[in-house]
Amino acid sequence: MMPLTTKDIIIIVVILLVETFLSSLASYFLKKASPADGGSKIKLLLSPFFYLGGVMYVIAALGNIYLLQKLPYAVVLPLGSITYIWTMFLSNRLLGEKITKRKILGMIVIIVGVTLVAYGKGK
Repeated sequence: MMPLTTKDIIIIVVILLVETFLSSLASYFLKKASPADGGSKIKLLLSPFFYLGGVMYVIAALGNIYLLQKLPYAVVLPLGSITYIWTMFLSNRLLGEKITKRKILGMIVIIVGVTLVAYGKGK
């Protein structure tokens, strides 16, 4: 693998943030498309949110493929855990779920872990 330039690193970070955000938002739309009563699969298939979520997952997957071309698999996969941070904020904003001290602690652990993995890749 060739050494990364500053421009490469900026592109990777932007794609990582967009890809993980889209993945989290896609989950929200798929939840929104799902009938609350677990009912008809037809209702699910007729929901525009189902397709919006699916398209977002595909775009996120394309971003992930790009990252896999630039970084080792053992780095890209853990970086995907940033999705959980986005999910915490989106669930708070869009679903009214509370952000607890335990969730904040979990977010800090994720950030520390992602940082260790990202900076430890060359060791």
